Amino acid sequence: MFVTNLSVADLLMGVYLALVGSADHVYRGRYFWFEETWKPSVACKIAGFLSLLSNEVSAFTICLITLDRFLVLSSPFSDVRFRKMSTAVACVLAWTIGLCLAAVPLLPGTSEWEFYSHTGICIPLPITRSNFKGRNYAFGIMIIFNLVLFVLIAVGQAMIYHSIRTSSSVAQSSTRKTKDLTIARRLVSVVVSDFLCWFPIGILGVLATTGTPIPGEVNVGMAIFVLPLNAALNPFLYTFNALMEKWKAREEDRLLKQLEARSQNLVDN
Repeated sequence: MFVTNLSVADLLMGVYLALVGSADHVYRGRYFWFEETWKPSVACKIAGFLSLLSNEVSAFTICLITLDRFLVLSSPFSDVRFRKMSTAVACVLAWTIGLCLAAVPLLPGTSEWEFYSHTGICIPLPITRSNFKGRNYAFGIMIIFNLVLFVLIAVGQAMIYHSIRTSSSVAQSSTRKTKDLTIARRLVSVVVSDFLCWFPIGILGVLATTGTPIPGEVNVGMAIFVLPLNAALNPFLYTFNALMEKWKAREEDRLLKQLEARSQNLVDN
């Protein structure tokens, strides 16, 4: 259920890119004449809304996945873990919080912010010195809040690996060490993907706040290439790896059965 919700959240990032890409195709070569038509348009607001919603729900869901794995691996015989109902409630809560965060700039009391209509890419990353109404909100959500989520994910993954290492310290066979190394690589890949996505944005946001000049083109690059990074990597981290492991397990079972059959034939002969 967690992976399904993560997939839907990442899909929304694809919809955002499709909307911005369509606008780029329509206005290419003549955007200067239609800039003030596109930025306050409903389509631009929907695109920005979907982008912010996707990022926040995705980050929340990865936190929930980390918490779920920690509870299962650290206390395998405990009843304190996500069940079907609690998982559904957690997913609904993640989407509710994400919807509220993305909807705040669209409320009547904040309509003067021009939050989603500040730039042509429809998402106002606070990584330039450009001051706009709602910048503090953007900085609080996209820099501070997401940094907290990243730290929680990183600490949770480290605790998961420590729990695995502690539970397997009695029998340190080569097979056990290989499995630990595989798990460590997978956990590190989760943290590194989040790091690559949010660390550059966080650093640029802090630099912009301190008055460091940052080119406006960086805003476009971050929104189009860096923000969707997690959405592009998550299918490999949470789905492709699991499918490959199942395929390898089936292949190992098949080879083992073939060896057993050959051994039995040799004994019979």
